[in-house]
Order: sequence, then structure tokens, then C-alpha cells
Amino acid sequence: MKIFLYIVYPVFFFAMGCGIYAANKYAEGLVDSNYYEKSRSFFDVKAAEEKQELAISKPGALKKGSNKIRLSVSSHGRPLERAALTLFVGNLSSTGYDSTLAMQELVPGIYQATADIPFNGVWLVRIDLKQQHLTSSRKWFFDVK
Repeated sequence: MKIFLYIVYPVFFFAMGCGIYAANKYAEGLVDSNYYEKSRSFFDVKAAEEKQELAISKPGALKKGSNKIRLSVSSHGRPLERAALTLFVGNLSSTGYDSTLAMQELVPGIYQATADIPFNGVWLVRIDLKQQHLTSSRKWFFDVK
């Protein structure tokens, strides 16, 4: 029995050391660096949105083919005019069909862009808003059938 333990202990510690070495050398960086600084900027943006009383409506349902994506943007209960809105549409399973489009202002506070959805699946729609003192983003997932 002693001989067995004399063999098992060194093998166990060698395997443990190899595991720790491999974990340290090939770490994927799951912990984000500068986490607190990045979260502070996120909360600053959210505070600015609340101060501006920013409201962005969710686009309507998407279908396969050409889609006119229309949404309304308001600040302090009034339509937000002359804002730079960018629309991103992408499929979750393939990045080859991602598209980024500039949205056009139809009337004050109503913006529209036309996006093509070539096939069924789960699609991400993200709106990026940039105005003088405000940068914001909203995203939604749509199941296109």
C-alpha cells in the first residue's frame, strides 16, 4: 500500500502543477480589464439618458425580405430632431449578412431605414444614436419566421 501511495502522490502533484501551468499560460481573458472604468462610463450614459428623458421606440416585427424599419425618438416628451441614428441588422448565426445603415429622418422624431433579411432565424437590431451631448444604443432580438 505504501508503494502505491508513493507513486500516486507525485503523479497527483505533477498533474496538478501541469493543470495550473496550462491554465495560466492559455488563459482566455474571461475577466475584463478596466471593468470599473467601463462600468462607470455605462452608468454615466444611462444617467445622461434619464436626464434627457430619452425614449426610443421598438421597431415593428421583421419578416423575410425587405423591411422598412421605422422608430420614433423623443427627448423630454418632444420629438428629437436632426439626430444621427445608425441601424445595425445582423444574424446571430452568421456575420456574413450583417449590415449597417444610416437612418433618415422622415418627420421630426421619426426615423426610417430599409434593411434586407435574406432568411429566417434570430436577428439582432441595434440602434446607435449620436447627438451633441448624448450617445446611446438600444438593441432588440427578432425571431424572423
